[in-house]
Amino acid sequence: MRVILSGLSLRKLLLAGLFGAFAAGELHGQTAADSARIYYRRGHREVDIRFRENGSELERFIGCVREVYETGRLEGVEIRSYASPDGTDRLNETLSRRRADSLASYIARRAGIPGELIRARGEGVAWELLRGMVASSDMRCRDEVLDILDNTPLWIFDGAGRIVDGRKKRLMDLRGGVPYNYMAEHFFPGLRTGFSAVIRLESGPDVPAAAACADGREADPAAGTGCTSRSEAAAVPSREIPDTSSPGGPSDASRSGAAESPSSEMETSRTDPAVRKETTVAEREPLHRLAVKTNLLYDAVLMPSLEVEYRIDDRWSVNLEGDVAWWKNDGRHRYYQLATVSPEGRYWFGTRKPWHGHYVGVFGGFSWYDLENGARGYRGEAETVGLSYGYMFPVGRSLSFEAGIGIGYMHSEYEEYLPIDGHYVYQQTSRMNYFGPLKLKFALVWRLWNTDGKKGGVR
Repeated sequence: MRVILSGLSLRKLLLAGLFGAFAAGELHGQTAADSARIYYRRGHREVDIRFRENGSELERFIGCVREVYETGRLEGVEIRSYASPDGTDRLNETLSRRRADSLASYIARRAGIPGELIRARGEGVAWELLRGMVASSDMRCRDEVLDILDNTPLWIFDGAGRIVDGRKKRLMDLRGGVPYNYMAEHFFPGLRTGFSAVIRLESGPDVPAAAACADGREADPAAGTGCTSRSEAAAVPSREIPDTSSPGGPSDASRSGAAESPSSEMETSRTDPAVRKETTVAEREPLHRLAVKTNLLYDAVLMPSLEVEYRIDDRWSVNLEGDVAWWKNDGRHRYYQLATVSPEGRYWFGTRKPWHGHYVGVFGGFSWYDLENGARGYRGEAETVGLSYGYMFPVGRSLSFEAGIGIGYMHSEYEEYLPIDGHYVYQQTSRMNYFGPLKLKFALVWRLWNTDGKKGGVR
């Protein structure tokens, strides 16, 4: 008896279509018996049992796997996973493998089965699943999107073997990116965060027809006997499900008739465990939770700055900024003293991956200052509140640049004084209300605290 765990995006109407995509391969004579679905957060590979219905689905599925294993009929567990077109293809290949490895490790521990019974494989971008979602939708420019998905190779090369165009670029360029942004919002979450786990049992006279799971799910004689989930029985067709090596199938680099594409390099790592392990470690993209920054513009005017930003999730983050300039020359009556503390909440959008995209924010702040340049001086405090906009982009594995601006309202109450005979003579107290630009930023960002650096995978 063999148990197969197939990973894919979670759309019930596409489940049967996925099985049909496994046209022929190593898994002959096996029929659907049970399925479970889990979701992944965007950009994450960890199995999060608190996310959506992951906990209950995995508990049910693992109970069935454990039961089959205890009967001595478990030959192996197959795991496959996918990613959405966000980011680069190479990183999506890596992310899909890491999701599969993470799920394999989780099942091995929880079900109590040997790790060598599990084979985990990432399939990269789920292009065929995306096509099914588009075809069944009423989105704008649907026919044009389908034409690109059906007829544009993953990579298009020039005569010198350089990549000059491709499927994703044409989707992003179509109608100013409106259809692509729609798919990113409505379809991509299903591609990058979902799995469907399907147990398949070898057909044969030695498999008893009454092998039901302990949780009350009944055996399905039409499916070849096994732990069939009633909720999935209608969605999973009773048919053979062969293997496939790529969700894009023949529509990838082979359709362009050109040199081997970057995604075809990953195919080697799937078939050779040694190469696969080496590639996964080398290409692992960190998922940083924290960023430490300094505003180069403020540093240039001798006001050193330090910021710390914490990423709550893919959309929200909090930032705390501190700036200090504390210079003085009593002999010349020059004071350049300014200290600011400014917390900020941010909403990220148009992101290609964590820490790469646009944000809007709401900030507040409090400042102390003493400013004098040889004549009248000003010493006081100020409160600010406003809105910010910015864009962050990576320039290295752990480094980024951030550009931004803040506009808002400032209220200040300050004392005016004059330096007379070595003393500073109070003149008057004034108030100021100002609306306009309050922040200008071009910051160097160091991303750290890699929350995806935990040990995992199949042992």
